[in-house]
Amino acid sequence: MKTNFLKKFMMPLAVMFLGIAGAFVTMSMSSTESLSQMKGYQYVSPANPCDFVENCTTVLGDLCTASDDTTILWSKYQETDANCPRRLYKISN
Repeated sequence: MKTNFLKKFMMPLAVMFLGIAGAFVTMSMSSTESLSQMKGYQYVSPANPCDFVENCTTVLGDLCTASDDTTILWSKYQETDANCPRRLYKISN
């Protein structure tokens, strides 16, 4: 009796479990991508050390640059920081 129960219900339960686990993994992956986006700033002058240019990411890849492709963009650790010491990378599409 126990073996019939296991044969009939274990496979559907395993498939259901894998489906639910896959849904959670997919949702968590999409939320991490949006969390990794940061504002990219360029250094302008001592009076204005962080001037916003575009959004970048913290995920390793090509360095995030301004439209001239020579100015490397940086990020603040906190929005209230005066300087931008954190290196950023281009968002891959």
